[in-house]
Amino acid sequence: MLQGEVYSGGNCDLFCQLTGAEGPDILYFGDHIYGDVVRSKKTNGWKTFLVVPELKHDLDVWTSESQLFEQHHELEKQLGEYQAVHGDTDDGENKIKELDKERKNVVDQIDARYNKYFGSVFRKGGRLSCFANQMDKIRGYLRQHYRQHNELRAGSPVWSPPKLLPHER
Repeated sequence: MLQGEVYSGGNCDLFCQLTGAEGPDILYFGDHIYGDVVRSKKTNGWKTFLVVPELKHDLDVWTSESQLFEQHHELEKQLGEYQAVHGDTDDGENKIKELDKERKNVVDQIDARYNKYFGSVFRKGGRLSCFANQMDKIRGYLRQHYRQHNELRAGSPVWSPPKLLPHER
């Protein structure tokens, strides 16, 4: 193997033997969250880089439709506050239903910006998808495409946007 070359195929034992590298000396690029990234991290202690081609579109939507996300965030905040103060009254229930209907309308608008068959890979309305939660748990390197790795400084992790907890909204 030549220094600076990409090793593709093969297996981890042979790679370690050929290079003399082990554990955190290795940055592994993969597109399968469990088969590539989690297993490489847990079994071998490698640094991992998850390749997610869908990331670019989701980030474009997140940026271009930020006012919809902010509106969703505000409606959820209002719902929580109103429910805490007026939830047990008839007027409270009516107002909550009204706010929730408005919130669902905003969620539908957000979802319409994504893939028409399955929506966003990372979000359902303003909430994280199961896939996004899995990515958050493994905390691997996250980039739209492996070529962007050249833009990173050595040792700098790249994280997905932070998940807001209910009390932070």
